Amino acid sequence: MLKEFFLDQKSGISFTLFGGTHLGLLIALLLLWFLMYIYKDKLSAINKDKKRFISLLLVLILFMNMTIYYGGLIYYGVYDWTTNLPLHFCFISGYLFMYAVLFNKPKLYKIVYFMAFVGPIPAIVLPDLASSFDAFLFYQQVISHHVFLLSSLFIFYAYQIKITKNDLIKSLILSTSIFIVMFIFNNIFQTNYIMQNALPAHVIKTLPFIKNINFPIFWLVSTGMIMLIIAYVPIWLEKDKFKNSLLKEESLL
Repeated sequence: MLKEFFLDQKSGISFTLFGGTHLGLLIALLLLWFLMYIYKDKLSAINKDKKRFISLLLVLILFMNMTIYYGGLIYYGVYDWTTNLPLHFCFISGYLFMYAVLFNKPKLYKIVYFMAFVGPIPAIVLPDLASSFDAFLFYQQVISHHVFLLSSLFIFYAYQIKITKNDLIKSLILSTSIFIVMFIFNNIFQTNYIMQNALPAHVIKTLPFIKNINFPIFWLVSTGMIMLIIAYVPIWLEKDKFKNSLLKEESLL
């Protein structure tokens, strides 16, 4: 029973795209984002130690989520390096976020802030799930995408971080570098990390028009640009308030 919970080899409580569970998660995400925006002053006023505790707790949740996920695959003997390395864009972004917060790297966080939109939002809108509440993969998906995005937004609002267009450019450079490195990796080892060689079947089934341009990189880049625009909305809304970044070393330690 525990093995099935981790491996999800038989569909149990089904997950349907844009079904009740999916829509509920989307609404919850938007609601929590809205509440953080509305109560951003209260978030920034949280005691320094409590704020740091919440930040580290979020990092711990994200880290344990990935550790349990990979640990389960290894324990049950189904780990496959061609598909299970942490080389998907969301996972790379997630680990960079954890590193930036844990070791207090505000400059890195400002870059990863954009990546927290580019990777997770497409996966949140079109998740590749067969089961829901009776499968660990469902919770892993929610934590590594929904919780990751909300965690990044919490840092943004709680520490009143000033993010500029220069940070956006740096994020584009880093994201492009990751994309190029993974393109080389995929071609050498015949893998499909970051979906560079083929989009998931459920995406094509849901959006059949994308078959008209059978070039995954085109859709990935186009989607990424849209996500960057969305990521800039919170920054634009706070442009007059966040005059200086408050994310200093002493503020997180």
